[in-house]
Amino acid sequence: MEMVEISQEMQFFINKTNKIKMIAYNSFRYDKKHEEYEMYNEYKKIKLGVQLCDFINTDFHSSESINAFIEKYGIVMISELSDIKIDRYYDKEKYGEMINSVIEKATYKLEKYKKALIEDIKYIYNLNDLEELHDLSPAQRLYILRNSKKTSAVLKLYNPKELKLQLNNYGNFANYPISDEEDAQEIAKHVNQDKLTSYCFSCNSVIQSFIIELLELAHTENVEIKNCKNCGKYFVPDNRSDEIYCSNIYENGKTCKEVGHFRTQQRLMKEDDDLRIYRNVYQKLLLRTRRNPDNSQYEKEFQQFKEKNVELKEKINNGEITQEEYMEWLNKQ
Repeated sequence: MEMVEISQEMQFFINKTNKIKMIAYNSFRYDKKHEEYEMYNEYKKIKLGVQLCDFINTDFHSSESINAFIEKYGIVMISELSDIKIDRYYDKEKYGEMINSVIEKATYKLEKYKKALIEDIKYIYNLNDLEELHDLSPAQRLYILRNSKKTSAVLKLYNPKELKLQLNNYGNFANYPISDEEDAQEIAKHVNQDKLTSYCFSCNSVIQSFIIELLELAHTENVEIKNCKNCGKYFVPDNRSDEIYCSNIYENGKTCKEVGHFRTQQRLMKEDDDLRIYRNVYQKLLLRTRRNPDNSQYEKEFQQFKEKNVELKEKINNGEITQEEYMEWLNKQ
């Protein structure tokens, strides 16, 4: 497939049938001969939802995390959020300065949009396990976000009239004429026509592309965003929709999918053991109280134990103490 020359805008090709997203965007590579960084056109073919998950999994306050995102998708992908004009060529020193400047100025917006996208994703895929959403599909939940008092968090950050995208239905990156610019509501209307199995759109904001991608994901059967039960990162299952572990490297070169079940079983066994110890202590104090009904001190100590247990459990949930510290207290009772 022949790709067109692009400058400031990114192009995104969505194949709804194969659940594929292709991206054409600007990136930088180092030219050893001239000892400088030069801009070039990068093309990626990935599964629908993968780039969105990579974005919301990135800690934009961590240099290691954000550098991993830039290495994969390029600095130009997020530079428009910094309002810094990107040149086509940089020497080593200037390139490093440009990267640092973009990150410094864009971090606040990146984290803000990331938080908003996560809020919408949690609602659309009911990751908080809300009872009232159990019988609704992702598309129905998305409809609620867009058309009710439960407003989409990410759309709150935009004036809908500023969401300018260009759409064509040709299904490739060829330089065909495109329609007039339309706002996001109109784009959504076109994108979700059943007869439209593939389309290409261009924009100058990666956040705009994520809004469209999330809309597309919600209307695609057997594709959803999940939380990994081992590392907590967001991911799109590789094969089965009921997968609960992602394919990210977790430790010792092994993925969460490879170690997740074992670690979960270990955690459950530990929780069962801790629960057994709690029940033994509880029963010991309860029986002591019942066998000595005239001893008010035993009753007082039993009540104090129950109150202290609730207090310490709340501290664990708030990160104020560890489970090990709680168990140390429990074993002293």
